[in-house]
Amino acid sequence: MAEYIVESAVYRPGIFIVRLMDWIVGIIEAAFVLRVLLELLGANPLSGFVAAVYEITDRLLGPFAGAFANFPLGNGYVVDVTAVFGMIGYAVVGWLIIKLLSFVFGQ
Repeated sequence: MAEYIVESAVYRPGIFIVRLMDWIVGIIEAAFVLRVLLELLGANPLSGFVAAVYEITDRLLGPFAGAFANFPLGNGYVVDVTAVFGMIGYAVVGWLIIKLLSFVFGQ
């Protein structure tokens, strides 16, 4: 009789770490998308939810602060170019880290 090894029963910490990193980058990207949409739609920054989103993403955008000026569309609508640039930066860095982890753990 042939023995079958169930692949999912084997614990692989490398897969867990890569997936965790993927989730973290995804949550950061989602926060930036939400920020861009809120600013694009002219959300009131005094609202509790909007203020919380701006505060969280401001900390994450620290390395990119001042790189680009916002692009005003008029009537209070703004395209946050820094957040878009931050999305690209975090996506690239996250991808590089995931590739490095995949290489280290042999995935």
